[in-house]
Amino acid sequence: MRGIIGHIWLPGFYSSVEMRTNESVSNGAVFAIVKGHRILDISPEARRKGIRPGMTWQQAYIVCPELVRIEYTPERYSGFADTIWEMCAKYSPAVEPLDEIEAFIELSFCPNITSALDELSRDVKGFIGALPSYGIARSKLVARILSGVLPEARTERFLRLTEHMISSEGKSIGAKVVTGGEEEFLKPLPVNLLWPLDEDVLSYLCRLGVGSIGELQRMGQSVLVDMLGEAGYVIYQYSLGMDYSQVSAVFPQNGVTFSKAFDSPVSDWHALSAITSEGASHLMEHQDLAYMAVRRVEIALKCDNGHTVSCKKHLVKPVGMYGGLQRLCGHLLNEIFVTGHLHAPVEAVSISVYGSSPKKTGGQIDMLFPSRFSPYRAQASDEVMDEVICKVRERFGPGTVFPGREWKLTRRDKLFLASEGYIYEEGKRIASCCNGR
Repeated sequence: MRGIIGHIWLPGFYSSVEMRTNESVSNGAVFAIVKGHRILDISPEARRKGIRPGMTWQQAYIVCPELVRIEYTPERYSGFADTIWEMCAKYSPAVEPLDEIEAFIELSFCPNITSALDELSRDVKGFIGALPSYGIARSKLVARILSGVLPEARTERFLRLTEHMISSEGKSIGAKVVTGGEEEFLKPLPVNLLWPLDEDVLSYLCRLGVGSIGELQRMGQSVLVDMLGEAGYVIYQYSLGMDYSQVSAVFPQNGVTFSKAFDSPVSDWHALSAITSEGASHLMEHQDLAYMAVRRVEIALKCDNGHTVSCKKHLVKPVGMYGGLQRLCGHLLNEIFVTGHLHAPVEAVSISVYGSSPKKTGGQIDMLFPSRFSPYRAQASDEVMDEVICKVRERFGPGTVFPGREWKLTRRDKLFLASEGYIYEEGKRIASCCNGR
């Protein structure tokens, strides 16, 4: 039996932090936290007036003209989120945040899951004043659906399907559980709840007229592979609730850091960008990170006035080390400059990455993060895929990991493989002729 994975969601996190840190708002204030043009979170009073997260600011302002706008500032919330994930790490050997309000937690080794989550809920409630919601399942896929973080999972129909709640001493702690019968549980749910799939794959399924996950189950693996190639295999596995990806131990924190101090303070963006790129390249070449999927990246700039400016990002989908890390570090550095928080020259730069090496289990290749749909129709044979993996690992090393998105063959690759197969078959034919003689 597979292990038990939990997903924790912190509804009302941003508004709770504001009410504890922002002197301009009170418990009865009508305010909304806005990120870009969308409302990220709202106060309880704003909810009573009909405001909902996901609305645009213009829509919300029309509904409630007295609504106070608070701009989303990552630095204001990241410290609170990290403290909560450290709380989770007391009860779990691996905690993997996706952003400030949600994370996966490994519960397989927890002796008493109910009491642990009950204590964790009390700790979180005392810290920020909001109760978390949990989803517990044998896979990340189902656990995140159960927690309610996805908008499609908050409908009345969905709530009727998840009435089974964990309770502690007769008191509900907000945990929905499915640790058996995942296929039956997923059958009536909409396809959009298969959250690991890329948007273009989901939109393609919608264009085909597929509405529920049960319809995918009835189509069968062979039909989906014929239609979608490699992605079809992944989609069918998801429709059955099968997901073998593990929880990466981002908390307790373990990772690798690159640091560089300057002989004299630097303020030029191009110079800092070059050092950041050098640091990303150094991390990519690090022995421990050779086959690592990054789940969290943080850049810290130490200024000559004694202050440190940092920017971090938790990743819902891991970024491969090959090139992706350099682009992400460049984006974080640019974000520091754009926000205007850098007011002094920089005397030192550090880049920290956190994650763990993914494992190939049961013939699955990075199943949680499949490649984008492409017209290319990949072969469905697991034996052929395993043989290719073995050959490449023989050449490049046993730890080689292949993200699903990399399994796209160019026309040149296809011709090369075809010619190699022809040569192999021709060699067998000649050998058989020689043996016959």
